[in-house]
Amino acid sequence: MVEETIKTIKETEMQAEAMVKKAEEECAAILENARAQAESLQAEALAEARKNAADALAREKEIGESSVQEALAEVEKDITALRESAGTKESEVISAVISALV
Repeated sequence: MVEETIKTIKETEMQAEAMVKKAEEECAAILENARAQAESLQAEALAEARKNAADALAREKEIGESSVQEALAEVEKDITALRESAGTKESEVISAVISALV
């Protein structure tokens, strides 16, 4: 009977060791899976952040180009106004010079 009890205890210990080993293996597999998922999520987040940054840069570039075009149009208007003003002044100067000479 003692031998049978010892045998039962040894079998139980072996079963417990097998269960611990299996649990450790499962734990390692779960940790590896979690690490792989974390790396995947990190890569996805980085790709999305880069895409968002590129999109924002493109929008800002478009806004900047639009502002430059508006500024150029305003400068063109100013140049046209200055040319017209200069043409008027030129006629006045020519008339004044002719009047002074006569």
